[in-house]
This record gives sequence, structure tokens and C-alpha cells, in this order.
Amino acid sequence: MDVDINLDVRSEAIIMADPDDMEIVFNNLLSNAVKYNRMGGKAEITIDSSDTDMIVVFTDSGIGILPEDIENLFAEFVRIKSEKTKNISGSGLGLSIVKKVIELYKGTIKVESTPDVGSIFTVRLPKKLINIPE
Repeated sequence: MDVDINLDVRSEAIIMADPDDMEIVFNNLLSNAVKYNRMGGKAEITIDSSDTDMIVVFTDSGIGILPEDIENLFAEFVRIKSEKTKNISGSGLGLSIVKKVIELYKGTIKVESTPDVGSIFTVRLPKKLINIPE
């Protein structure tokens, strides 16, 4: 897929996290931003922080998601089926695992999407954790 990828680091954001856990989150969200994009599309990762959170935003110019499909997006084995996704492979586990990992770190993930325009996945992870997942 011919997709331009851009990384925009707006502020340093350090959290206590297992690198393998963060690789699961970043790898899945970035690969989805590419996989569900269009030829010549764009994907951007923006890293920023607030006083309490690291904020990572994955934005793409892809096929988008219908509003009625967003509510089931993070369920296990759910694949959004449409004419645009029929040739895209996957197990339907990626986003459910991503959400579980983020929740282990007391974080949140939200999605905004417009069909044929693209999607925005926003991950917020607290900078300080009292109980770090094992």
C-alpha cells in the first residue's frame, strides 16, 4: 500500500510501561492506519502530553468506519465487513487486544471516524501509575 506516514512529536511524554505492551498498541494502530487506507493516503502519529497523560493520536485518510460499526470495533473476533474490507485479512483480535493492554495501564482509547474520509484513534495513558501491570 502506498501510504505516507508522518510522526509528529509535540512534547516528550514518558510513561512506565513494558515496551512489548506498547509495541502491541503502536504496531496494531499504525498497521491498521495503513491497511485500511487508500493508495496515496496519509497516516500520522502525533505524540503529545498533558499534565497527567501521554496522548498518542493515530490519524488516517482511509476508508473510515460507519457510526453503527464503531460500538463493536473493540470486541473480540469482530471484523467490519464491507465491500471495501473484503480483501483485507485479519483475525478481528487486534483492536480488542489493544484496548485490553491500554486498560491494563489505566488508559483509554477512543475513535472518531467518517466513512470515505478517515479515522482518528486517540490513546491516553497516565504518566504515573500506582500499580504497574505485571
